[in-house]
Amino acid sequence: MTSSPSSRPLADCQGALLAAVTDVAENSLFTFADASDEAAFEAAATASDTNSGWLRARIQFTGPIGGQFTLTVPGALARRLCAAFAGADTSDDIGEDDLIDFTGELANMVCGAWLTRACQHEAFDLTPPRVRRGGPGRATGGKPGDADRVYLAIDDTPIRLEIDWGTAAPTAPRSVPEHADAR
Repeated sequence: MTSSPSSRPLADCQGALLAAVTDVAENSLFTFADASDEAAFEAAATASDTNSGWLRARIQFTGPIGGQFTLTVPGALARRLCAAFAGADTSDDIGEDDLIDFTGELANMVCGAWLTRACQHEAFDLTPPRVRRGGPGRATGGKPGDADRVYLAIDDTPIRLEIDWGTAAPTAPRSVPEHADAR
């Protein structure tokens, strides 16, 4: 995990994120999660045939602290998890729109579970997820020291979670939901 001490408002991001991913994996996706590392993630990224084989879902969160949460996941894993979540017979039964929607929902579930665990008595607003296809390069737009990167695995497949602490300022709740561009 990479972090700048002054930009890290929540202690133990890795432990809290692992707990959130484990909770979502076990209770909603019928699978397991574990810690991983950057080397395993980079090896999976290098082994990937195309950049379009990866999905990144990004959510802005505001409240007592603000930032951007990004989940980067291999498309094949997202498709398998989507099939399990939807009760589909095979991952071939999952269409592109369903895959994009699921990846956004997965990021939403993990981000919500993480913030709830980390700040139990605080309220947060989350923007609708924005999901993009693309390679697993650095997802956040802040300076390199402004993000925490945590490497985990679902079904032994590495994923990356990034929290960029400098990209969202606390705002008043919106009365009308923002529509996310899913592609």
